[in-house]
Amino acid sequence: MVNVRNTHVARLPQMSDTAPRWTAGPLTRAALSIATDRFASKARKASDTPYLSHLLAVSALVMEHGGSEVQTAAGLLHDAIEDIKIPAPDLINELVTRGASEADARAVVAIVVATTDGRPDEPRDDHDWPQRKAMYLETLQAKGPHDPALLVSLADKVHNSEATLQIIRAGTTATTFYCKPGFNAKAPAQKWYYSTLANVFREKLGGNAQALPLVRRLKSAVDEIFVEVEAEAPSL
Repeated sequence: MVNVRNTHVARLPQMSDTAPRWTAGPLTRAALSIATDRFASKARKASDTPYLSHLLAVSALVMEHGGSEVQTAAGLLHDAIEDIKIPAPDLINELVTRGASEADARAVVAIVVATTDGRPDEPRDDHDWPQRKAMYLETLQAKGPHDPALLVSLADKVHNSEATLQIIRAGTTATTFYCKPGFNAKAPAQKWYYSTLANVFREKLGGNAQALPLVRRLKSAVDEIFVEVEAEAPSL
């Protein structure tokens, strides 16, 4: 038998006996179950990638950058109201039915509501895009630096922007990319929105050592995506 106690593998950080700051429990399982069921047939915008990849990635970013179990569960469900049109009370009830406590379910859904863009009962098109984005930015600006929704929103924007950056690097431009069906604003307005988001997150979370790497990643991705685009704020 090989003794691995003093080998390189045994000394790797992931082999540490340090306890995690929280342990996944009924809340995580309930949120993952809902995300898996409700987003099973949905794909990412302008691709055939399962939408669940985005939810898992956002949740992982939250988890890896200081998030609590409630924030991590909200990362899994952050698009449930906006894209699946699950009313907030129904989402609470579904979490509880699947094993979460009512207090945790309400805390998760409060974050999901805070990260929802626009009203789920209204159609979304290029005409209301400026108003929706301006309202979202105002909502973020009004939050204190310790608001739990900020990290979830930041993780969402980081994954979206880095996914876009991979497409840009593969041989297209922001101007071409944002002309594709499914996008309600062209590159100049998108640059305004994402650049403003990057500034807001730097202001709110720039002093948070755990969240700071994500703040920097968003700024870096936005700068590279829109390097040749002039920002243009849309008319509200």
